Formats: sequence, C-alpha cells, structure tokens
Amino acid sequence: MKSDTDILVIASGPYISAFSAAVGGKFPAGVRAHELDPAEQVPDAVIGDATQIVAEVDPRDAGSMRRLSSLREHYSHIPLIAAIGDASVSLVRTLVRQGVSDVVSLPLEPEELMQVVLEASVRRDTRPRSARKLAPLVAVARSIGGCGATSIATHLASDLAEHAGDAGAVIVDLDLQFGNVGIYLGVNPRGSLNDLLEAGDRLDDDLLTSTIGEAGGGLSVVTAPDAILPLESVDIDQLLRVIHLLRQRFGYVVLDLPANWTNWTLSAALAANSIILVCELSIASLRQARRRLELFASVGIESSAVEIVVNRVENRLFKTIDLDDVSRTLNHRVLGKVALESPLVSTSQDQGMLASAVHRKSKFMADVRKLGQLLRDSSLKRED
Repeated sequence: MKSDTDILVIASGPYISAFSAAVGGKFPAGVRAHELDPAEQVPDAVIGDATQIVAEVDPRDAGSMRRLSSLREHYSHIPLIAAIGDASVSLVRTLVRQGVSDVVSLPLEPEELMQVVLEASVRRDTRPRSARKLAPLVAVARSIGGCGATSIATHLASDLAEHAGDAGAVIVDLDLQFGNVGIYLGVNPRGSLNDLLEAGDRLDDDLLTSTIGEAGGGLSVVTAPDAILPLESVDIDQLLRVIHLLRQRFGYVVLDLPANWTNWTLSAALAANSIILVCELSIASLRQARRRLELFASVGIESSAVEIVVNRVENRLFKTIDLDDVSRTLNHRVLGKVALESPLVSTSQDQGMLASAVHRKSKFMADVRKLGQLLRDSSLKRED
C-alpha cells in the first residue's frame, strides 16, 4: 500500500550519502532523497506528491537562498524544512520568520529529522491543494516616506483591475501603522488585514468576502487596521497564506509595503513577481533607493524583478537630475516616470477618489496607464 507520507530530502551528494549510511542504507518509510547542489533549482517532477520538503540551504550562497524562496513561493501548501550546517540562533529565527516551517542540522540525524518532520506535520495546513493558477503579484515599495508610493499603488491597482476581466484586482495595505489606502480610495470595510492575520485556521474565502471593501471598477481593498500594531506582531506563515488566497481569487494582487523593512515585509517582497520601487528626483530619495536595491540583492531578490518608477517628474527646461541620472546612480534601468500634477492627486485622495474620477486624461493618469501596460506585457503577464 502506498504511504500517505512523502518526505522529500534534497541535499548535495555527501550529505545524502551520510544520511543513507546513518540509516543503514535503507531510508525510513515515506522518505525519499534527491541529490542536488544547494543552489540548483528543483524540478517539478522531483517535488511530485511530496507532503514535506527538507532542503539543504547555504545562507552564504545567494543562489541557495533564491532556491529556498522559490520553494516557499511555488509550494506554499507544503511544509518546508531548511537543512543547514552550523546554523546560528539568529539565522534559525530569521528563516522561521520568513516562512520556513523548521530547521534541522547538517549532516542529517535520523532521529532529529523525523522529530522535526512530525512537528511540522502537526502544524500543517490540511486544506486541499488548488490547481488554479496564481495571479501576478506586485509589491510597491518606497525609497523614502512621502514619495507618493501609495498614490502609485492605488492607481496602478485600479488600472490592473480594468484589465483583469471578471476576476478584478485587489490592493492590500501592509502599512500596519500608517496605512492610508482605504482613505485614499474612500473605502471603509467592516474588517481589515488584522482580521485575516488573526484568523488562523479560520482563514477562508468567506472571511475574505466579509473583510474586503470595494472601490469600484473591479478594484477590491484590504485595508490596514485602525489601531497601530507592532510590526513584529505579524506571523509570516499567516501573511503568506492570506496572499496566496488572494492570488487564487483575484486577477492581480498589489501590495502597498510599509516604509520599514522587517522579515515579513521581505518575505512578501520575495513572493512578488515584480517589485515597484518608487523614488523622486532628489539626492535623499536616490540614496535610499540604492540602499533598498542593495537590501533586495542581499536576500536573493533578482535585479530583474525590481522596477524603478520615478514619481513627481516636472517638465522643466533645466533640471538638476533627469531619468538618465537616476539609472546611472542606481545602476538599474528605470521602468518609467509619473508626472507631477498638483493638486490633482492630493485633492482627489482627500475626497476618497482616484485622480481618474476627476480628470481621466491627465498626464498623471496617462503615465500610470503606461506603467500598467509595461508591467502587463512583462513581469505581470497573466496566463489566462
């Protein structure tokens, strides 16, 4: 009889051999091993019907960290255990906060491995796996506070909703302390993101429906909580489950990230198909944008996944900084710009409206639509 347990161990040759020797050449029932170097991507065929994945991780290798992120993103329904040699307490805590179910030591010890697997199995989400493709996910980040990232996020989400058919789009306000998405869109739903984060195993489509607000035009909204919450209060596993459920339900998902970077905001960014980094034509903004690009690279986010958008660009004859300067300064291509159109945007948001409701043919809206088109043709292309 075929076992319901399928524990996949992925590690390099020496560790597989050592584990095989430790169990006398015969793996425990329900355990199989596949030999891959720490940075090698895992083919879908290897994953198969795995109920748990134990994967070797080298935290010094960016490719290995990218593989870990990829496994967590593409197989979020499967408990993921990181196998690491000489892991420090701080590293273990960081990995667990980023969505890893648990950590085991290398070389693998049979008793420790089976104990960790058993504990992860108890915590496992037993909901059935959905075959539905996940919607494209875009995370909007800011170089500095006040650069207009939320304005870009809300208007981009609205543009994406217009091109998502019946599925629509949803914007999630992840700024737990200072989020304004609901205010900008004139939405005041009965629930907030906090209700979803605290739901635990009660998280389902019905709870989503009762929490989400509607901004019109196919755009839904998950607002930030009314009360200021400590940033460290977010459970990474639960946040990723919320994002996963939203990606199953909507045609596009937009995350408005907070200014502060934590383990869970990085986990959300790692899950995104595209990260929009919003900056301005100022020395302070570009300096912080460069620091954020360095942060992204340090956690294994591919440079190609990050798009630079320059906000509040004025059409002046003489400019101290232009878009070419931005690209050279950041050593990163610029996706596009958004025109400064004051007071259109601020006036609209004060009334809880999109700028398109006031002046659909404005330069600001034309630039947002162009950005939306560029993204839909590349990193946010849907597989309908």
